Amino acid sequence: MDKENRAKEFIRRFHDGRPKDFFKNLDDKDKGLCLIMFMLADATGGDVLAGDIATALEMSTPRVAAALNVLEKKGFVSRASVQTDRRKIAVCLTDAGRAEIEHIRQITEQTIEYLMETVGERDMFEFLRIIDGIKTALEKRENAISDS
Repeated sequence: MDKENRAKEFIRRFHDGRPKDFFKNLDDKDKGLCLIMFMLADATGGDVLAGDIATALEMSTPRVAAALNVLEKKGFVSRASVQTDRRKIAVCLTDAGRAEIEHIRQITEQTIEYLMETVGERDMFEFLRIIDGIKTALEKRENAISDS
């Protein structure tokens, strides 16, 4: 198979075969809601500045603000101005937000356990090894492009 057709075939098979339902909560269609919630859940000390969320997740500040509005309406986060600098907004998970993250983690762990049993542990870790290789190759490519 020539290079052009090989790439097209790969894209078609990847698109057709990806497990859309499993990743739907972590997908970009949610505008990073889960990513933000996981970041807040993993934060030591509780509060995280909204600007730090944007920087860490490489999201624009308006996108983070919109996502925080949605999360706040759902009762998953609370926001407050920082006493020493009113321009900064501190964000933290509410009890409902922590419960939602725990629920998502449990479902994810159960799904991974099912996949380990069904697909096989060796193949699942081989999948991760391949993803790491792809990530490294793409980072090298991005660095080469930005250096030129």
